[in-house]
Amino acid sequence: MARWLTFLLCFTISNVFLANSASLSFAKEEVRESKEKTVEASDDNSDAKAEKDSKKKTGDGSEAKAEESDKDSADKAADDSKEEDEDGETEKEEDEKSNKKERETRKVETKDLKIEITLDGIFVAEEMEEVPLRPETWSSFKVVEAVEHGARVRKGDVLVEFDDTKFEQKLAEAALSQRLDELAMMEAEEEFPRLEKSMELSFAQAKRSYEQQKFEYDRFKETMRPFTERSVRNNLKSSQQYLDNAREELEQLEKMYDADEITEETEEIVLRRQRHQVEMAEFYMEYSKLNHDYTLDVSIPRREESLTSELEFADLAFEQAKMLKSTSLSKKRYEMEQKREERARSIEEHAKLVSDRSLLKLKAPADGIVYYGPCVNGRWTSVNSMKTKLVEFGTVSANSVVMTVVKPRPMYVQTSIGEKDFPKIEKGLKTTISPVADSDLEFEGEIEEIATAPAGSNKFAVEMEVDLEDAPEWLMPGMTCKAKLTTYEAKDAVVIPQDYVNTDDDNSKLKYVLVCEDEDEEPVRRKVILGKKKDKEVEILKGLEEGDEIVKKADEKKND
Repeated sequence: MARWLTFLLCFTISNVFLANSASLSFAKEEVRESKEKTVEASDDNSDAKAEKDSKKKTGDGSEAKAEESDKDSADKAADDSKEEDEDGETEKEEDEKSNKKERETRKVETKDLKIEITLDGIFVAEEMEEVPLRPETWSSFKVVEAVEHGARVRKGDVLVEFDDTKFEQKLAEAALSQRLDELAMMEAEEEFPRLEKSMELSFAQAKRSYEQQKFEYDRFKETMRPFTERSVRNNLKSSQQYLDNAREELEQLEKMYDADEITEETEEIVLRRQRHQVEMAEFYMEYSKLNHDYTLDVSIPRREESLTSELEFADLAFEQAKMLKSTSLSKKRYEMEQKREERARSIEEHAKLVSDRSLLKLKAPADGIVYYGPCVNGRWTSVNSMKTKLVEFGTVSANSVVMTVVKPRPMYVQTSIGEKDFPKIEKGLKTTISPVADSDLEFEGEIEEIATAPAGSNKFAVEMEVDLEDAPEWLMPGMTCKAKLTTYEAKDAVVIPQDYVNTDDDNSKLKYVLVCEDEDEEPVRRKVILGKKKDKEVEILKGLEEGDEIVKKADEKKND
């Protein structure tokens, strides 16, 4: 429904505007036509006057009356034309007055310009010492007792006490392990020289055995085998020769005895002996042949095989002895070195545990006030989480800052500034600082440090020195404040509203204002150089002076 009402209202206004425009155009057209009629009427009057004079000469009375009637009509048309001209001039004057009324003019004035920025800050203690829990090896810290957040302590006071039951057990185990590792290392060090000597003896014996076996094998191959083969052949040959000799001698004896040169008894004895010799020779011959065959076919090959095997075993034992000498001793050295390292680790672990024992009772490093957790950029963000841990039977994580002992005086203010305001500040800039807890309090300060690189959210950290000589005791580190900085100040500055400044269409960097130099003339453009801006005003460095009258540029719709 509201939409339809809005639409009807806009439609009615548009129709009224169009009707007024049409009426104005129609009025102008009537004025123009009236002027043309006036001119025509004037011409007609001239013609009528001439005709009247002609008729007067002829004395026609009816024509005189007609002349008077025409004169009255011409006078009436002239009066109407005059009224219409006056109406047109009135309308033009009203348009000019309306245009002047639409222009917003302003006298240029000077005033003191002061630009300030307000930053959110926090009071930070200059002197504070963290109480970290950074153990070497122990990781279980169960709270027995802890001081409260905000408590005042003196140097050496116990801040947190942790349970030491499991710690002492671990420390005893570490001491025992250290002793066992020490004994194992001593045993290894004492055993190594004997092992080294034993390895040397084993190596020498294996080498000697190999060399002897190699000598026997070479002697057999080069000397004993050929000699043995030749010996059995000679034995066989000697046995054959001996048999042949015995047979030949028996044959000669038998021939001789057939000649009856010797008695029968002697003959019988000699022949019996000779026959025995032949039998013995035959037996020896048989034995020699068997020994010959056995030596060549069995004994010598077996001996060679045995010597070959013994040489291989001796060679293998020698190689093994060499390997043991080179590797086993090295291995033993490494094992001994490993035992030394294990002992060193056990000593180190025991020493770390002994060092961690001091962490079971955290003591205050200085006089001051206890704050739970660390201070991060002036803020104590871990207080609530540490409160849940620093209770009886609570557990605190290793490698964390448990508390911070803070000296409340002196303090400085820490804040941050954005990129837009960063170029406006510098070291030494004076500030006015007010605690949020009491905005009526004000302390003088100045910027001491400015970060050269942005941090999170593209903010630059700023530190301010502040004079807190007369500050109340309740003002503590961690409380917030407001810091006012005067970034620019100028006396009797020319300042105008920003919407009076215009931008050149062809050059966006060129700025100008419209100045009324004469009431009866149109405003003229004047180039200006801008200075600082504050709120909706801008400083004019060059181009305007106090007393100049400037005009706000009308909107294009109004000009149309």
